[in-house]
Amino acid sequence: MTSQLSDSIRSTNTDALIIEDELSDSAHKLVNIARKVGKQQVIKKFTRKSEQDIIQRVLDEIDMISVKRMSEGFNQLNFSFGVFNCFVIVYIFGAHPEHLWLVFVGEGMYLIPRKLYNMWNAKPLNQALYYLDFCWMMNFTAFSIILLLVFSAIARDDDEGLVSDVARESFFNALMGVACGTLMGANIVLPFVACLFHDLNTMTGLFIHLMPPMVMYTFLWHSDEIKEAWPSIFHLTYMKGLKYFPDEGIFFAPGTGLDSVAGNSIALYLLWWIPYVCFQLLIGIDLPKKVNDDGTPAKPKWDTVFHSTMRQGLCISLGKVFRGRSKKQSLALCMDNNFDLIDFFIYMICHMIASIFAFYCIGYPCFESQRFHFFMIVFVTWLAVSRGGRRYSYYTTKMYGKALRKQFSEHLQQPK
Repeated sequence: MTSQLSDSIRSTNTDALIIEDELSDSAHKLVNIARKVGKQQVIKKFTRKSEQDIIQRVLDEIDMISVKRMSEGFNQLNFSFGVFNCFVIVYIFGAHPEHLWLVFVGEGMYLIPRKLYNMWNAKPLNQALYYLDFCWMMNFTAFSIILLLVFSAIARDDDEGLVSDVARESFFNALMGVACGTLMGANIVLPFVACLFHDLNTMTGLFIHLMPPMVMYTFLWHSDEIKEAWPSIFHLTYMKGLKYFPDEGIFFAPGTGLDSVAGNSIALYLLWWIPYVCFQLLIGIDLPKKVNDDGTPAKPKWDTVFHSTMRQGLCISLGKVFRGRSKKQSLALCMDNNFDLIDFFIYMICHMIASIFAFYCIGYPCFESQRFHFFMIVFVTWLAVSRGGRRYSYYTTKMYGKALRKQFSEHLQQPK
């Protein structure tokens, strides 16, 4: 009996120990589970904080891009005025071509000073010297001649005015070749000539390249309406006797053939080309340099169209074709704005060849055919609108992604 009771107690103690061990294991498991849950909560909390920081940085970067675009004029008011202005120009061009020159003068007197203000305050280099470039100087010449004719009509009551018909014809011949030749061609080859309704700088660039061919179209093909509407300003008595090439033929020495469109246009081009080359040789080519000839750092303030054009990729092309220069060497020159005289003369000779080519291959067909002239205006307008559309597509699709990838590039790099 006693033996059975001992065995029963011993069995009960063994079961109790087993239960205790199981409870201990369960307790340990519960503790481990609690620790894991706590760690996951900490990790989630930390991850949530990191995600919030990244999202906030993304939003801050987007806000910075938006502020930058707004400061450049990308807003509803500027866009609306830009679109409306295009409709006004197209309407006057089609319905009242005799008054288009007024739009040219009026808008030019607003757009060009505004752009000058922006270029003067441009960073890192002042861009005011861009106005010495050919396209700008030809627009200034056109404004000056028109204002001279207006002043002549106001100062004299008779029909002759202060400017003789011979001078008027020479002015017209020169500007006709430049507007329908070089400026028309510039619309084709220059990628920055685009229709961005909100951007005053870009629209001014479009204005000085596209408006002169349009105004010249009205003078060539609607001269009777202009003469009837503005008889004291524009005599246009010489229109029926105009000839594009001199009697000597299509090839002639520069400075001759001044009784023709081509002769006067080439003469006007050289009147710009020679002083511009002298300016660059004397001071212009060294103005944007970041390093002096003795190797000391420079403090450049002014930029020029030559240096700007070279930095936009032309240096690489000219260096490869004419200088046997590697892309790395050309990029180093672009970084320091350190272009030599050979680069400059190659640039200016190419500029001259392209301009004269435009006088012959674009200006002459425009002079001979109203349909071709109109087609060219429509074509270059389409190019400008297409470039603008590409830019707006970039603004609305790729711009933010590209900016964010650049900002967070270090986080996006995969560890090796």
